[in-house]
Amino acid sequence: MHAGKDLDTGVMNTVVTGVGGQGVVSASDIIAAVALRAGLDVKKSDVHGMAQRGGAVTSFVRYGATVYSPIIEQGTADVLIALEELEALRGAALLKDDGTVILSDFHTPPPDVALGFKPYPEHIREQLLAIKPGATCHHAGVYEMLRRYPGSSINMFLLGLYARFQPFEKMIWLDAMTEKFKKPEMAIKSFLYGYTKEMV
Repeated sequence: MHAGKDLDTGVMNTVVTGVGGQGVVSASDIIAAVALRAGLDVKKSDVHGMAQRGGAVTSFVRYGATVYSPIIEQGTADVLIALEELEALRGAALLKDDGTVILSDFHTPPPDVALGFKPYPEHIREQLLAIKPGATCHHAGVYEMLRRYPGSSINMFLLGLYARFQPFEKMIWLDAMTEKFKKPEMAIKSFLYGYTKEMV
């Protein structure tokens, strides 16, 4: 379980994807803030679909000693954080062959599924690994977390899983969340749940 990067020799490429309202941009903002606090060069880019209507949202975050562009090309992402399960399939082409996926089991059916025109795809983890057979895929139990802690933050939970194998101290993450959110208590609680939870 390692998706970190030797930042003396390269750049860490992270894609965060999901749908409007899930906090994709907030999650990538925290990643960027943490890297900046650690003294690294950071570039970030957000791509919004119809975010206000539950459309796809994707953020690119790149950090390292020197970063020249915010854009992550296809096949170059070290990590794909998918806050919504189906969006992981849409983002799979961005991932390296040996990259890491942090996959939410949370479902937000797109309009064609919600209206009954198409079924929601099944076995998404298996489909991902068929597309990228050399990748590592950690399935995050979002519904389990929400049952235990109603009102928890899905984005911060997955960020906690991600943070475990990044080269930053835990307190830097907590400080970045405290600065980002007016009431950071639930965000921090969700993050720490991911940071300490056994990964599958």
